[in-house]
Amino acid sequence: MAADLNIRITGGAGQGVHTVGAIVSRMVVLWGYHFHAIQDYMSRIRGGRNSYSVRIGSDPVRAGRDESDILLCLSPDHLPHFLPKLSKGGLALADTPSASPPVLAPPLKQMAVSAGSPILANMAGAGILACALGIPLDLLAPLLAADFKGDFLEKNRKALALGEEWAREHLGEAFRLPRAPSSPRVVMSGNEALALGAIAGGCKFAAGYPMTPGTGVLSVLADNGPAVGLVFEQAEDEIAALNMAIGASYAGARAMVATSGGGFALMVEALSLAGMLETPVVIALGMRPGPATGMPTRTEQGDLDFVLSAGHGEFPRLVLSPGSPEEAFDLAQHAMDLAEAYQVPAFLLTDQYLADTIVDMDPAKFDVRPVRRHLVRGTEVPRAENGRYLRYAVTGDGVSPMAVPGEPGVTVVAGSDEHTEDGHLTEDHDARIRMVEKRRRKGEALAQRTLPPLLSGPPNGDAVLIGFGSTKEVVEETRRILAREGIAVAAVHLRQVWPFPAKEMAEIAPRYDAALTVENNIGGQLARLIRRESGAEIAGTVSRYDGLPFTPETLAPEARKRIWEARSTRTSRTHGAKGAETSGS
Repeated sequence: MAADLNIRITGGAGQGVHTVGAIVSRMVVLWGYHFHAIQDYMSRIRGGRNSYSVRIGSDPVRAGRDESDILLCLSPDHLPHFLPKLSKGGLALADTPSASPPVLAPPLKQMAVSAGSPILANMAGAGILACALGIPLDLLAPLLAADFKGDFLEKNRKALALGEEWAREHLGEAFRLPRAPSSPRVVMSGNEALALGAIAGGCKFAAGYPMTPGTGVLSVLADNGPAVGLVFEQAEDEIAALNMAIGASYAGARAMVATSGGGFALMVEALSLAGMLETPVVIALGMRPGPATGMPTRTEQGDLDFVLSAGHGEFPRLVLSPGSPEEAFDLAQHAMDLAEAYQVPAFLLTDQYLADTIVDMDPAKFDVRPVRRHLVRGTEVPRAENGRYLRYAVTGDGVSPMAVPGEPGVTVVAGSDEHTEDGHLTEDHDARIRMVEKRRRKGEALAQRTLPPLLSGPPNGDAVLIGFGSTKEVVEETRRILAREGIAVAAVHLRQVWPFPAKEMAEIAPRYDAALTVENNIGGQLARLIRRESGAEIAGTVSRYDGLPFTPETLAPEARKRIWEARSTRTSRTHGAKGAETSGS
């Protein structure tokens, strides 16, 4: 029988919840299993109520679960909050004198002191979890050596051993996993995959101001970028960050920034500058609940409308919405390439859920494509009769040949005002018309490269569930749950939301009795976009906006309910129309 086991570690900030979660995730990979890890954490440095959930499977796992099979509470006072979500037959562990089944009380504090430090209760808990899963501690040796050094390494080893010793005496074999064949895996978060994809796509300059959840992207770029010639700058604010990236791009470097909604709000004027300069730049935007600071460490998909309409004036843009770490890696390369090919700002629209999701991946799935630059040099540089370089030459597809400063004999003129073909400021109305129409044609040419939606499931049937970004894998697992119940449901994932794939959506939606969007927002922003751009009928939206991501076990019953409601409404309308026809005859 295939394994599907969910472990939840809880505690306050500073208690090492993340450390235990990371060790459990990696050790199950070494034991031959797959995992999906998600984090729920409060915006505070110490204390609070945080959790790290690791869902373990025999097959690749791509969505979380609400119920936990094993619950490790490093703060016993968290039990009342998490215990109601313990599965039937589950096990809870907490160092509390008032424990009663299903709660066991390992002496975590005592084991930590015995190991040499009161902060090692988390590692004692990790030893208990390893024993519960049947994983020998010698398998963890390389993991510990990678994370700890010197005397503290030995103390961690002792804490693990004490935890395992207690577990051998008090736990049975209910959760033990037999060792499975293993293959090379890469363990990576969504943020890490996106940043490495940008590097693979030729990014050579990055700037940003730390803001959750975009900070993880900046950290990877700062740590790994210099080895491949990437220059990283922590800017004084988000306004400076995007302006720096635009300057680097003007100089010929592929450039990006990473931020969240509040930071992007400060970048909007510079976004319009990039539109007028026709300067490529990539913006990784990790959504979180707003407005204002909102819930800074939680997740939401509330910035879709904002990203599509941000900036004054009209100019083309590219908006991609990866649905998994693998897709984040791939689409980051795509964004780098198309931003330069069409000289537009490109967005990678993620959220806290995808940013912090950690999974194991097949390294063969990472397709690193050759970086092809879209710059002109030498005799390719177009010039007017007077010899001036035509930076904004009017072309059939609206894309002007782009040279960079330093090209011999070329003066690159660019500014924030409307301009002539050679880049000089103008208030001539005919020139303005030519430039506006040129930028529009560029957007139309970009639309010809739109990535189509990804459809899984039957080509027609009871319903289609449509999502963008991080809902991809949750919707797919939900589709499979409903299919086992005999409901013919398809899933559509929009990995690109602008230019919008209107033709494809207009063809897909009518093939199903009901089309529903699945969105982490209250307004149904994707549903409105689909209706506006494709004219397709969307029966409604399954929404979640409490700051937490969807899970298949909560999405499936809600989707089932909405599908039957839509079917009943359609049946009522059909019967009403037939009755009216009969009455009229």
